[in-house]
Amino acid sequence: MSLKIEQRLINQQFTEFQPRIYTTGVYLVPMKVNLKGIEKWIWVADEFADDTYNDKGEISPTFVIADSVEELFKNDE
Repeated sequence: MSLKIEQRLINQQFTEFQPRIYTTGVYLVPMKVNLKGIEKWIWVADEFADDTYNDKGEISPTFVIADSVEELFKNDE
């Protein structure tokens, strides 16, 4: 079951659904969240190790943490 479906089933959203990226190498770590008193575990990115691609297939370097969704994507321009 995907994280998106799980959030809908328990009627509690704690993630965004877009933008969605794909990576060929990422280190993941488990994170415990509490949703309306129910403990759940999710995987979160700890470090990107290889190229990451946006939904158009373009290489899209990313950060693991940022102050906004836009700042998650590295912009060299």
